[in-house]
Amino acid sequence: MKSSAKRDTKLPDQLWPNGGDAKAKKSDFNARDDDMNEDTVGEASPPKKLFGKSHVHRMSVPVKPNEKSASPALSKKGSLDRYHKSYYIDQAGTGVIALKDTENLPICLIKDRDAGKLRIRGLQFASHRNILSLIDHFQSGYTLHLVYEYEHLAISLGCVAGNVQFSDADIATVCREILEGLKFIHSALRTSYGLLDFSNVLLTWQGEVKLGTSCPLNLNFTNSREANIGESLLKEHSSDTIQKDIQDVGSIVVFLSDRTAALLGSSHDPDTSPLSQMAYSFVQRTKEDTTVESLIKDEFLHLANPGGAWSLKRHYFRTLPLGIRIGSKANEDDN
Repeated sequence: MKSSAKRDTKLPDQLWPNGGDAKAKKSDFNARDDDMNEDTVGEASPPKKLFGKSHVHRMSVPVKPNEKSASPALSKKGSLDRYHKSYYIDQAGTGVIALKDTENLPICLIKDRDAGKLRIRGLQFASHRNILSLIDHFQSGYTLHLVYEYEHLAISLGCVAGNVQFSDADIATVCREILEGLKFIHSALRTSYGLLDFSNVLLTWQGEVKLGTSCPLNLNFTNSREANIGESLLKEHSSDTIQKDIQDVGSIVVFLSDRTAALLGSSHDPDTSPLSQMAYSFVQRTKEDTTVESLIKDEFLHLANPGGAWSLKRHYFRTLPLGIRIGSKANEDDN
C-alpha cells in the first residue's frame, strides 16, 4: 500500500493574520453580538446617527451625509436636517410626517409657525394620553418647528359623528377623555387649551381620544400649517379662557347628540337638541363657574366606558375610509 501524501498541517495561531488566535476573534464577534442585543438599563446613551461619510439608504429612506455631524461641537440639537420629510397630512392641523434620523427611525409630525413675537420661552415638553404630545421644538430663522407624536390614521371627531350615531355612553366616554386632557393642560401645564371643538378632537385606531388644534382643510398644505398643544403654550391664558374650555365640552355633547348638527357642521341649542336628561344637566353645568375636576365626577360621566375609550373602536373603523386625508409629498430638500 502506498503511503498517504503528506499534508501541511497548520496550527490555530497560523489561521489568523497578524498572529491573532481563534478564541480572541470569537470573543470579538460575541462582544459585538452582545452590544446589539443587550438592553440598556439606566441612563440612556446618546442617539446614534445613521449615516457615515457616504450617501446611504436605509429602509428606502434617503439619509443625507452631513459633514458637521462628525463634530459634536458643531452639531445643532433639533436641527431640521435630522428629520426626513414624507407626506403632508391634516391631523387636527396640517403638518408633515417625518422620520427622525436616529436609532429605529422614530416617526413624528412637524408643524411650522411663524416665530414672530410668540412666547417661545413658554414652550415645554408635554406628554399625556389625551393630547397629541409635544416632543421637541426648535427654531430656524423666523420659523418655529414644533415636533409632535404621530398618530397613524387618526380621524377627527367631527368626521366620525357625521357618519355614526353616538349613544349616551359613547358621548360620556368622549367627554371624560377630553376632560382628562384638559385637567392635565390646566393643572400641569398651567394654561388653557382654546379652540376646542369637534374638528380638533382625534379618535385613534386604539380607541384613544386626543386633543389637537383645528385648521381649514387644505390638501395643498401650502400656508396653513398650525400647531397642537404647542399653540396653547404659545398663547396667553386667563380664568376666562379656562372657563371657555369647559363650556366647549358642553357644546361637543350637544353636537354628538344631534347627528343633523354633525352633518351640517352647525351647533344647536341644547334646549332644542335631543339630549337625555342626564346629558342636558351636564351641559348646563359646563355653563356655570366650575372646574374640570368637578365635572369629571358628574353623574353623566358614570355612563362612560370603564378602563379607557376602547369601546369607540367600532365607530373609528366604520368611518376609516372617509376620514383619511393625505396631501402632497414633501420636498426632502425643503428644510
